[in-house]
Parts: sequence; C-alpha cells; structure tokens
Amino acid sequence: MVSGQEAIHVVIPTWRGRAHVETLLESLASQTYSPASVLVVDGGSNDGTREAALKAGAEFLDLNENRGFAFAVNRGIERIGKGRIAVLNNDIRLAPDWLERMSGHDSPFVVGKVLAWDEPSRIDATWDLLSESGIPLRAGHGQPDSAYWNQPRQIALAPWTAIVVSHEYWRSTGGLDESFESYMEDVDIGMRGLALGFRGHYEPAAIAWHRGSATLGAWHPRQVRLSSRNQLTVILRHGKPRWWKVFVGQGLWGLAAARHGCLAAWFAGKREALKQRPASKPSPMLAELEREIFEIGAATGMDRFWRWYGALS
Repeated sequence: MVSGQEAIHVVIPTWRGRAHVETLLESLASQTYSPASVLVVDGGSNDGTREAALKAGAEFLDLNENRGFAFAVNRGIERIGKGRIAVLNNDIRLAPDWLERMSGHDSPFVVGKVLAWDEPSRIDATWDLLSESGIPLRAGHGQPDSAYWNQPRQIALAPWTAIVVSHEYWRSTGGLDESFESYMEDVDIGMRGLALGFRGHYEPAAIAWHRGSATLGAWHPRQVRLSSRNQLTVILRHGKPRWWKVFVGQGLWGLAAARHGCLAAWFAGKREALKQRPASKPSPMLAELEREIFEIGAATGMDRFWRWYGALS
C-alpha cells in the first residue's frame, strides 16, 4: 500500500461467471497498490466461483439467489461498512496500476478509462450522461481511443462497471436501488447524488478492459426488458418529462430492440415503468446533461441514434 493513501476494498458482484472472476482476481493480485480486502458476492451460481475466490485469497459471500447487480453490490458494501470501495464487474481486467491511479483521488466517486476487451483501441466506457428522453449515453462507447479521452475531468454521472466510491457517498445517496435489479441503477444513484451536490472524477490514466454483456449477452430479452423499464423509470423519477423527447428517444430505442427480435420485451419493460408516478421535484440538471451529449458528439463524432434523436426532438 502506498503511504498516506486511504485503503480501498474491492467488491465483485457475480453470477455464473467463474472464468471471468478468475481473470479479474489474477489482475487484482498483480496490482502495484494492494487492496485492503477483496469480496466476491455471488448470486447462487454453484459453478465453482466460491472455490476460485477462496483459492485466490478473496472473501466469499453467497447470496443463494440472483437478485441482480444492485442487490449484490449493496450487500457487499454493507459487509465492508467503511472506507472506499472499488466495485468491479466480474468481466473486467485491470491494468497493474489501476488501484494506485484511483487511490490518488478523494472524490466521492472515481472512474477510469475502460477499453473494449477484444478491440482495445476502442473505448468501452468513460463517464455517463443522460438525455431528457431517459436514454443514457456512455460517453465514448465504441469510439476509437484518442487524445480527447485522455483529459481528466469532473463528471456528474459514472458507470459502475469499474468504479471507486466512498462509503459516505453510497450511504448518503441511499445505495443502489435494488428495484432496478440491473441496468441504469448507476445512472439513478448518480442523479440522486447530483441532487445532493456530489460530483466525481474521471481519471483516464487508470485503464481497465471490459468484455461487456458477459452474463446475459447483448440483446437478451431480459436485458432489453430491464433496460426498457429502467430508462423510463429514471426519467419519471428525475425528470419533468417533455414527452415528445421521451417518445422520440424511447421510440428509436424500441426500433433497435425490434430489429433484434426483442420488441415484446421492450413493451413489457415500458408497461412496468408506467406504473410509477413522475417525480415531484425534477432534476434541473437534465438539460445540461443532454447538452453535453451533443457537445461530445460535435467533438468526437455523433452516432446515428443521436443524430436522429437530435433531428426529431
């Protein structure tokens, strides 16, 4: 451990991901800054993850059932109960100095640059943004890595793919909302944090690689249903919906789901979300977050979805 830096504990939520967890634990063992502890939180996989975790010297918490990312992360952070916590998807691999780079910041939350596993010249994740339609943007996703993404900056929202958060931030925001199960729970907690005045930091020198969709796979019907539900839930909770923007953004995403044979799952998610009532105190930050989406697009290139959204909304 580097003198004078606060210890970082690690929480790894997983479900049926032994091979991924083994790779991640190997990269944690190679860190130049040793974690204070490593806790693998398993949703009842029964696939040998326990044995792999214990063999690597990690602690293991078996939840006996899969109730999603948010539930697993909250149980892990509750168990640690203090300090700073690195939350890592099971399909992440870390550069040897990732923890050391992250430890140098005392922001409520810190994220680094996440590159695509199979195409490391491309960005997988940096920071997050949210449009007034409820559709989020993972800034840089799918774009070539370039100098634009090498500038540290203050950020409003962050993906919880590979993040360091303070226990105080997690406690003050109320933790991840477990009703989300998985997908968009990180945007939701970020919006709650913004309302409390929290902002975080992007540290591009902290590099990780992410497989992505390793648990269910891209465009799995369950993934589409949860994403469809949670997108609308977030905007109802934190926005004062300008409904034409919601119809445009959600409709365009629905067309993408239909092309992948998941239109029924998209509708199912929307039906679940519409049972909720809109927020009484919408966030004043949404317009600013959407504006940044288009500023980034102007600087790095706008993909087709956002070009259509901008033109139609």
